[in-house]
Amino acid sequence: MWPFKKKSPPPTDGDAKLAAFAPLVLASDQVMGPQRLPVCYAYRSKPNNPHDSGWIFQSGSETQAWLDANPPKICPMESFIRMDESLLDIVRAEVGSAWERDSAQSPWRRIEGFRRRD
Repeated sequence: MWPFKKKSPPPTDGDAKLAAFAPLVLASDQVMGPQRLPVCYAYRSKPNNPHDSGWIFQSGSETQAWLDANPPKICPMESFIRMDESLLDIVRAEVGSAWERDSAQSPWRRIEGFRRRD
C-alpha cells in the first residue's frame, strides 16, 4: 500500500471558467443563437462533474444523424432560463427524467418510462 496521500491535480483555468457559469447544460445547436427554436425536449442524465446539471436541451426535431454531425454544446443553464422561465418547472426533476412539450407556450409533459438510447 502506498504510504502517501494522492494529491488531486490543481484546478485549471478551464475548471474555473466552468464553475463561473455553472450549472451547465448540453444544448443542441437548434436551441441556440439568433434563429433558435424553443427547447421542447429535455432529459437529465447523471452529471459528469460538479458543474454539470446533467440536463440536455433540444428542440425535439433533431434526428440522431443530425446530432451526430452537430454535437451539443456546453452552455450555462441560466441563459436558457432567462429566455424561457418555464424551464424552471422541470430543472429540479431527478436524474433519469425526461420532458417534452409541443411549443414554447405548451405545458411540459413528463415522458413516462423514458430510456435514453446510447
